[in-house]
Amino acid sequence: MTEPYQIFWGDTHHNTYQDYTQNPSMEHILAFASTYLDFYSGAYYTPIIHFVNRLQSQTTPSLSELGHLIESQGASGWRGAHIETLKDPARIQAQWQEFQQATASWKEPGRFIAFPGYEWQGDGSCGDHNVMYFEEGLPIYTPPTIRELYACLRGRRALAIPHHIGYQTGLRAPDWSSTDETLSPYAEIFSIHGCSETDEEWIGLRRNSHMGPGSSGGVYQRALDLGLHLGAVCSTDNWSNMPGCYGQGLMGALAEELSRESLWQAFNARRVFGVTGDRIHLDYTLNGAVMGSRLPHAKQRTIRVRVEGADAIDRIELLRNGRVIATHCHQGTWNQPHTGQVSRYKLRIETGWGPRPGELPFGEHLWQGRLSLSSGRFTGWQPCWVNPGQSVPRLEGSQAYFTLISLQAQVPAQCQGGIVLEFESTPERELYLQLNEVEVRAPVASYAEGSRILWYRDECAQMLKEQVGIDAETLDREDPLYHFAFKAKLHRAIPADGYQAQFEFTDDEPLKGEANYRVRVEQRNGQRAWSSPIWVAGEAG
Repeated sequence: MTEPYQIFWGDTHHNTYQDYTQNPSMEHILAFASTYLDFYSGAYYTPIIHFVNRLQSQTTPSLSELGHLIESQGASGWRGAHIETLKDPARIQAQWQEFQQATASWKEPGRFIAFPGYEWQGDGSCGDHNVMYFEEGLPIYTPPTIRELYACLRGRRALAIPHHIGYQTGLRAPDWSSTDETLSPYAEIFSIHGCSETDEEWIGLRRNSHMGPGSSGGVYQRALDLGLHLGAVCSTDNWSNMPGCYGQGLMGALAEELSRESLWQAFNARRVFGVTGDRIHLDYTLNGAVMGSRLPHAKQRTIRVRVEGADAIDRIELLRNGRVIATHCHQGTWNQPHTGQVSRYKLRIETGWGPRPGELPFGEHLWQGRLSLSSGRFTGWQPCWVNPGQSVPRLEGSQAYFTLISLQAQVPAQCQGGIVLEFESTPERELYLQLNEVEVRAPVASYAEGSRILWYRDECAQMLKEQVGIDAETLDREDPLYHFAFKAKLHRAIPADGYQAQFEFTDDEPLKGEANYRVRVEQRNGQRAWSSPIWVAGEAG
C-alpha cells in the first residue's frame, strides 16, 4: 500500500434498532464486529413499520407475533400493507442514547473503532442517507429534505452518505443537483440491495421488490458525469444481526492508523473504496496521488495499479469518465509454481450446503477444521462469514485451526459462508485437512488443480433414520442422500501469482475538461472492487 497509508476494513451501514427484527444488543453486535472488522458505524433505524389492512387499525406486530407469522405462513403469509413512519421522538431519544453509549465504549485505537450513526429518509424525495458523526453527543435530525438536513449538519463533524442510489430518482434515490459533496464526500454503490454503479445490470437492484428496479437517473456514474466529486464505497445495508456480512458489501479506508481521527480524515478525503465481499486490496495512484485526490492539469497521467485478491484475479479495468480505456486481463498470464518453488497460496473453505428449511430441522451445524502443512507456515486469513457465532481461527506455524457455524436460514442462497486461509509452502509438500470426520491428504499442487466437495453420507443416513424414519440402505438411488447431506467445498488453491497483479498505463489524450479516473477489479469468482476516482483538471482556456 502507498505510504503512509494502510487499508482498514469496515461496515458503515448496518441497520440497528429495527423493531421488526430480533436484533441483539448493540454491545453484543460491537463485540462480535470487533473480531473481524476494523471499524463500524451502525445505522440506527429511525422509522417504525406498520402493517395496515381493512380488518384492523395500524398495528406494529410484536417480535413473537412476527416470528409466528413467518413460521406458520412463510413467504406467502399476509399481514397487510407495509408502511414506514418515523418513530415517536421519545422512543428515538431513548434508543439513541443506548446506541451512543455502546459506540462510545468501543474506541480502541489500533484495534477497533466505532462511530455513531443513523439512517435519514426524510420525506422520501431526496434519497436515503446514512448520517455518521465523528463522536457522540449530537442529536438525530429528521427534517423532510436533504437541504434542510445539510443545514443541520453544516459546521459539525458529520457526514451524510447516500445509498441505494440507483433507484427511481425522487423516490428514495437522490437528486444529484441537491448534493453537497463536502458533507457527502462519497456514495454507497453496492449493498444487499444490489449495484448502483450504472444501470447496465451487472447485478442490478433486484433484491427489494418494493424499491426496485433500478434506473439511470441516480446511479454513481451519473453523479460523476454531472461533475460531483464523490468517492465510492460498499456497505451491507442488511436487516440482520450480521454486520459486514460476506457478499453484501464492505468498505476499505486508506488511513495512517486505526483511530477515529485518522479514519475521519480518510472519509473526508475520499480515500475509500468498496468490495462486494472478498477483501481485495486495491492500491491505485495517478502521478503518485492516491484515490480521492483532485489534481491540476497534467499532459501525461501515469496510472499504477496493484491488486491483491482473495482468489484468482480475472481483470483490472481503468475507466476515464466512465469509459474503459485500459484493461489488464490476468487470467492466462501466470503459471503454477514449480517443484521446490516457495509460494504463498490462498485456500477457500466454504460450508452451508445441506437440508433446506422445512426438510430436516437442524438449527445450526458446527464445523471443526484443522489444516496441517508438512513444511511451511500459515500467514493470514479472511472471513467469509454470513451469520453470527463465528470465531477467529488460530494460526500456529504449520497448523491452522478453525470453527465455522452454518445456520438453516430462511433464504438458502445466503447459507454459504466460510474462510480463506493463506499459507506459504512449495507445491510438492503435503497439506492435510480434517473437517469434522472427513480427511483429505494430498500435495499442495493437488489442491491447486481443482476444487473438491466433501459430503457427509454417514451423518446424513443417521439423520434421516432418526428424524424421518428412512433407512438409507432401502433407497434405490444415492442422490437423495447427497441432497440432504451437509457439504463443504474446498475451492481451488490459488498461488500468489494468481491473486496478485499490477499494471501501469500512461494516458496522454488531451483533456478539455476535468476527467475522473477510477479502477474496477473482478476476480474469477465474481467478487468485485471499485476504487474512488482521482480527478484531473482539464487544459486551461
